[in-house]
Amino acid sequence: MRRKDLRIHGTVAAAVVFLLNSMNAVAAVCNVPSGSHPTIQEAVDDLACTEVVIAAGNFAESVAVERSLDLSGDSSATTTVEGRFVVTGASTNVSLGDLTIDAGAPTAAGCYTLALDVSGGAAVTGNDLVVVNADGDACLLFADGFETGNTGGWSGTTP
Repeated sequence: MRRKDLRIHGTVAAAVVFLLNSMNAVAAVCNVPSGSHPTIQEAVDDLACTEVVIAAGNFAESVAVERSLDLSGDSSATTTVEGRFVVTGASTNVSLGDLTIDAGAPTAAGCYTLALDVSGGAAVTGNDLVVVNADGDACLLFADGFETGNTGGWSGTTP
């Protein structure tokens, strides 16, 4: 082979190695919690993560997903997200598995009646997925009817 031919083959080989390394860098499984991803949201926001694996336990956070992603827990009996999932985006396909999303948990991050909110054309598939919506009354700040207009229980006298 001539010297010019060697350079061309070397360039092609370098390009193939670069592409293979790039593909490996993009397709990553990210574990939560971990040193680089202490929260689910941090793993979701990391574009290198194509799959997020959530350990057994309770996670008091709400998660916003705006890209296609696979998220899975240990099982719906042992992995609970205490808050809600919001999934948006016309070309967003999210797979949720082996976890519980509980918007009504006492430690839920925020007060939401919908534990799983999917909009904007996004699609969600689930396997061993339990979704617990919060009771609308649980989100009221005042138990005396102030927000609902049911003021019949109010005292007619002032102290």
